[in-house]
Amino acid sequence: MFRKTKIRLVSLYTLVFFFILTFLCVFLYFYMYRITYKNIDDRLTTEAVEHKQGVESPSENKRESERKIIYLFWDKNGNFISSYPQKEFYKKEIEFLSPKEQDVRLRTQAIQAHTYRILTVKSNEVTIGKTHNMRVKTIELVYNIDPEVAMLNNLLVIICVGIGVSLILSYLVGLFLASRVLVSIQRSWEKQSQFAADASHELRTPLSVIRTHLELLFRHPSKTIEQESLSIYKSLSEVDRMTKLVEDLLTLARTDSNDQLINPSTFFIDELLTLIVQQFEPIAETKDILLTGKIEGNIMYYGDKERLHQLFVILLDNALKFTPLEGKVTLFCRKEGNSLKISIEDTGVGIPSKDLPRVFDRFYRSDKNRERKTGGTGLGLSIAKWIVEVHEGTIKIESKENEGTKILIKLPIKDHF
Repeated sequence: MFRKTKIRLVSLYTLVFFFILTFLCVFLYFYMYRITYKNIDDRLTTEAVEHKQGVESPSENKRESERKIIYLFWDKNGNFISSYPQKEFYKKEIEFLSPKEQDVRLRTQAIQAHTYRILTVKSNEVTIGKTHNMRVKTIELVYNIDPEVAMLNNLLVIICVGIGVSLILSYLVGLFLASRVLVSIQRSWEKQSQFAADASHELRTPLSVIRTHLELLFRHPSKTIEQESLSIYKSLSEVDRMTKLVEDLLTLARTDSNDQLINPSTFFIDELLTLIVQQFEPIAETKDILLTGKIEGNIMYYGDKERLHQLFVILLDNALKFTPLEGKVTLFCRKEGNSLKISIEDTGVGIPSKDLPRVFDRFYRSDKNRERKTGGTGLGLSIAKWIVEVHEGTIKIESKENEGTKILIKLPIKDHF
């Protein structure tokens, strides 16, 4: 799929660049063509105005480098009279230059290997010099434009070669840019596909358990609810697990779509943390775990109280799940400057070093079987990271296997109260 998309992107980029470049090059060529011929025509017109009368030696006051215009004189019958300078053309060439009735005032004519720009001027039958009786009816000013034509031809060749080279370069650049762009898109697509596959897998397990227990109920229709209470309890447990998974998936889906999920307000965060610790104390006692909170008092914070409550519940719940009997879990909170430092330390099983870079990935679990037994979905830390980041904070985990885990959170304190 991405290969075809890449080809389409490169082709579109190359095609657009080709049309833009071609337009600019065509514009440049015709602009130079127009300017070149306009300069030549202006010079011919100026010369024609200066020498329409008294055409004995029209260029005698010009320097040799400037005497590039050839004058051809014709009578009223179209017969050639003379030229200036003399003998610039052969007789056959003069026949080609003979003015016709249909000739426009300005024209371009090629003779053998040369190209000329010709201005035809009708005179009032002036006499050539004082000693000639021949009267001139038409004057042709002929200008050799071989250098200009060569320059335009060279420009055209350069433009064509440039377009060809640019087309190849644009294709290569387009290939490079498309590859760079598609890398992030492909990664996002792969993550999305993996996310969908993992979600389907996680939902399949509780659904299979519920279906199995319901089938067992149908096999023994005569049994009472009390007799089937174990199957009903297991089904309800899986329903609870699936409900939590769906809620977590909905939360992550909303974060991906940038929906507004934060409702900030001003509150004492130390009171919130103290309340959460008190809520988890009974759970810790049942596991013979020492849960303590070392929380600095009177800390005013501006943020989403419900989301932060969710954050610390996720982290404390994980700490208690993976801390063995007679272990210890401690929550620290203190204010440092304009920041709030919060850490949760436990003496649990820890996380292998190879798994630390991926602990915040969705559905990632270092021990999937153990996590499933504890009722986890593999989404808690992903949600926790999102809550911290949406509050413009940072979260990181330090852990050593069989020694314990430490979660460090830093939240900026904003003056909104």
